[in-house]
Amino acid sequence: METGPGGERHSDDELATALEEEVARITMAIPVVAVEPSPVPAAEPVPSQPERSQSESSQSEPVPEDEEWVGPPTQAISFEDLPVRRRMEGPQPTFSAWVGAAAPQPPAPQTSASPPVVPEPPASEPPASQPPAPARVPVAPAPTRAEPLSYVVPELAPRDSQPVPLITEEPPTAPRDAPAEPAPPIVPVIAMAPVLPPLPGTGPVVTRHLGPIDAPSDHIDTDLHDDADDVRGTAPTPRSSPRVAVDETVLLGAEPVAAPLFEPEEADLEPTPIDRRVGRAARMFWLWFAGTSSLISLGVGATLFTLGLSLRQLLVATLVGVALSFLPLGLGTLAGKWSGQPTMVVSRATFGVRGNVIPTVLALITKLFWGSVLLWLAGSAAGSLAVSGGWAQGRATPTAVALLVAILVAGVIAFYGYALVARVQLVLTVASALLIAVLVAATWRHVDLARALAVPDALWTHVVTGAVLVFSYLGLAWAMSSAEVARYQRPGSSGGAAMLWATFGAAVPPFVLVSYGGLLAASHPGLAEQLASDPVAGFVRLGLPGWYPVPLLLAVGLSLISALVLTMYSAGFTLDALGVRIGRRWSTVAAGGPIALAGIVLALTVTDLDSVVRGVPTALSVPVAAWTGLFGAETMLRVRRFHQPSLLVSGGVYPDWRWLNLGMLVAASVIGLGLVSSDLPWLAWEGYLFRLLGIDPQAGIGASNIGVIVALALGLLTPLVAGSRAVRRQEQGAA
Repeated sequence: METGPGGERHSDDELATALEEEVARITMAIPVVAVEPSPVPAAEPVPSQPERSQSESSQSEPVPEDEEWVGPPTQAISFEDLPVRRRMEGPQPTFSAWVGAAAPQPPAPQTSASPPVVPEPPASEPPASQPPAPARVPVAPAPTRAEPLSYVVPELAPRDSQPVPLITEEPPTAPRDAPAEPAPPIVPVIAMAPVLPPLPGTGPVVTRHLGPIDAPSDHIDTDLHDDADDVRGTAPTPRSSPRVAVDETVLLGAEPVAAPLFEPEEADLEPTPIDRRVGRAARMFWLWFAGTSSLISLGVGATLFTLGLSLRQLLVATLVGVALSFLPLGLGTLAGKWSGQPTMVVSRATFGVRGNVIPTVLALITKLFWGSVLLWLAGSAAGSLAVSGGWAQGRATPTAVALLVAILVAGVIAFYGYALVARVQLVLTVASALLIAVLVAATWRHVDLARALAVPDALWTHVVTGAVLVFSYLGLAWAMSSAEVARYQRPGSSGGAAMLWATFGAAVPPFVLVSYGGLLAASHPGLAEQLASDPVAGFVRLGLPGWYPVPLLLAVGLSLISALVLTMYSAGFTLDALGVRIGRRWSTVAAGGPIALAGIVLALTVTDLDSVVRGVPTALSVPVAAWTGLFGAETMLRVRRFHQPSLLVSGGVYPDWRWLNLGMLVAASVIGLGLVSSDLPWLAWEGYLFRLLGIDPQAGIGASNIGVIVALALGLLTPLVAGSRAVRRQEQGAA
């Protein structure tokens, strides 16, 4: 047709072909969605004209995308004018910006049809140079759309006619025997999740929307490049796990295994290994029962009777003293279970890593004293029994032999450590319980209950004296050793149950024996002095059967050796905590030397148990009671376990000096010593506060030794009133 006078003429077929080529060029880069696979017929070639003008040839040349295409001048026509209506076959293009291919399609094989020449697309678009496929592959179900979109940076924003990419749920994988194909084009993922790098040999990585991650830079450390604890935020993240040292053994669900009996214990001041913590709460009962079930407790009951107490008052004083002993024994057991470390190491949290040297010196003196008393009692009991039974003419030889045997046996058991100590204590607990039952049954016929109840009551101040005596003999004697035998408790065992078993195991035998000793003394007032000064000799005077010497010797000796084992075992840790780092085993040996020497001195100079029980123990009990109050109160305030590494070195969670607690330890000791009294000449200076107040230290309230209770009360009140903030700071630093 003509476009005007003198204009160029074009046929309708040429115009339709030009329009079709232009539409194909514009939509070439737009992915299509096939409804069903169907072959696309090849376009019929358009017969070319013999002569074409310059304007005709220019229609097939590519036109830049940023310029609007202008065709040759022609008049408006309609497809209705064509002889045959054009039919749309095959997949239809879509111009929606929200529809795109779920996954890159593999390239189709070459066909004979040559596509129209189109300009090269930008780098971010899929390459359009690949020939069209003769057949379409069925498209997978539509994936999840990445909408609504948040802010998209300009570099990743889709251009005109470019589909918005979607997140691939299952990336296609090629068969193993398929020939190598060119890598699919890189499609930028518009999602709010970090783009993860592909793992070697795993193909494309499927990324998912995990939500915002708000990890500030101050939570990132540089210790490990892939550390789990570097991730903090609200997004789903891996759980962090505790770091494990290179030389640390980790249990993966295995049960702890008890250490061999005759393998020396290696654990010293550091926490006991988890794989060796096999003890259950009930074990605490027999660990303490054997050491506190000595028949020497009969002498303590007789001593209470000589103070003037009636049987009723004697039972009340014994009960109060045993109840007070629950505090240091129970809380010390709990502290040892929490930390797995000795008592004087855990005490550093209360008095400071360096300031704890003062309580440690006090603990060492206390343990050496009680160890020497136990050793002397074992030798003295053997000497008395040998003379009364007619086995020896004098007491010197059997006493010396008994001292040597006791220190050697106790030293060997303490040298090997906890495993052997626990086994020996179990055996001695059973043996001691049987022997005590046998001897009580043998002497029960000498009890005169009516005569014992007829003894009149004394002043109430004497009850305080008796309670302090029992408290000093039981609770304060073992207060600084209670954590040593609790270090091997299972981490999952109950701390409350361990406290109860420990206190009952340590308190039940003394309560029974002290009460029975007082009952015997009240039934036979003439034997009271003999039982108080030498319990073994007093037992012999009761008229026992002919078989009594052997069970009596075992009942006295085994329990004393058991208590001596615990004392030497604990003294070794105390010596190490003082700074003498020669190892637990050799520290035990080093502590055994002074104990043996002091025991020999006592055997040569002292023959009266009453003077030993009522003299030095009371003087030592005052500062020990102050320490018990301070340490026990802070243990009650704690809601978290101790930070074990900071208990071993300076500069950790716990300060070097806790001046408030150290000052109160000294002040409570000074006040308490001014409120006690002693019959020993070299302790006559005690009771100076009573003298300042015009009170006689040897009568009434002055003879009650109430200074021990005062020191304990001052120690308890100090942390409860002024120490809670310091404890909370320690726990926050350990968190």
